[in-house]
Amino acid sequence: MSNDLAQRTSTLRTQKRRPSRETTPVVAVVAAVADAAGTDPLELPPLGNAIDPEALNDLVDPERSTGLESIAFEYAGYDVVVAGTGDVRVNQSE
Repeated sequence: MSNDLAQRTSTLRTQKRRPSRETTPVVAVVAAVADAAGTDPLELPPLGNAIDPEALNDLVDPERSTGLESIAFEYAGYDVVVAGTGDVRVNQSE
């Protein structure tokens, strides 16, 4: 592995989060990005700048099958993938 690649890999922050029954996909995304960034969720830009929050909550529902495999978007410098099951994976954008 090249030195440059090793340095980039070591600085990437990845966060995974599984929402609870009380947590919406929107809350899970903001919390996961805030955790990965090491910041307070209130310090992040509005999620609505990246994706329609209502649509995200409608499309992702761990309680029922919506037919959605996953949805991916960039938010606050992070690549976000939300599975149809509600699992959230966050990786720092390159």
